[in-house]
Amino acid sequence: MRQGSLRRAFPALLATALGIAGLGSGMTRADVFPVSIVDARGQTVVIERRPERVAAISTFGADLLSALGGRIAGLSTLNGKHSAFLGEAATGTVDLGEIHQVNLEVLTQLSPDLIIGLRTYTQPFEKKIEETGTFVALDLTTLDDSLSAVTRVSRALGFEEDGEALNARFLADLDAHAAKAPGGVSAVFLWDWADVPYAFYNHYFTTQIMDRLGATNVQGDSPTPELQMPDSAAISLETLLRLDPDVILVFKGEDGPFADHPVWPRLKAVKNGRAWRVNDQYVMSHGPLAREMVLREMAHLLYPDSFPEPTDIPEAARATPMTFVE
Repeated sequence: MRQGSLRRAFPALLATALGIAGLGSGMTRADVFPVSIVDARGQTVVIERRPERVAAISTFGADLLSALGGRIAGLSTLNGKHSAFLGEAATGTVDLGEIHQVNLEVLTQLSPDLIIGLRTYTQPFEKKIEETGTFVALDLTTLDDSLSAVTRVSRALGFEEDGEALNARFLADLDAHAAKAPGGVSAVFLWDWADVPYAFYNHYFTTQIMDRLGATNVQGDSPTPELQMPDSAAISLETLLRLDPDVILVFKGEDGPFADHPVWPRLKAVKNGRAWRVNDQYVMSHGPLAREMVLREMAHLLYPDSFPEPTDIPEAARATPMTFVE
């Protein structure tokens, strides 16, 4: 399935399985507005009427809206690009600029009814953002964060029951994969930033999925377990060699191969062809589309004999073998 097929296929599969239609589908919902939710700032946000024009500062808003059958109006980018896993859900949207520094002028011109953003990136500008429309800030680190955000934002959109159904479906899928996973494998999930790898701790959502699949995260627990941040820490390649996981999953935001280093060819995962470059749904895994893709693809990468390769992930968002500069 090609990248442009996601909008037609994956959300439709979710909707069929859940028995829902969603935003923009002609489905009627009781007019429950105004509604109020408490966001990650502890602030009560009142949504006076059903939002018609929604902007997302992060992929989460676009991901959830697409899973509900709707369409985002404005969307931020990461490294100047929209996320490949969103497929056509990102096509034709207003470009709001980089996630860490949204273009406030463009956001103002868009005049959204609702803005969904990550608090990590929006906190310095939240007052300005609030001037452009009703704003919901989210903290997205753990599985619980994902479930809570889907429920709360679905409520803000007027589709709380559908959001709860999406959560129930994912938890059932997670349990089913966990029951089938043979275990006995070690792994690590890295973010390559300016050729420095950062390894995610056990409490990050993607590594929580890894744990549920019976894989041991060699990075282990955070030294500050009482805090959600930091969710990762720099790891030297020498340390990675000492830990020597069976499987390596790496997200690299920049185009091109990884920087060559004498350690890479010595790693078991590289020698065995089990070092994979993954797409940004792994670092933005909290939406309904992303988390389903991560669960099913990661299960295959960890246990290729037990789980088939997913075929409904956009081609540009699929894992590929790591390549290195010669």
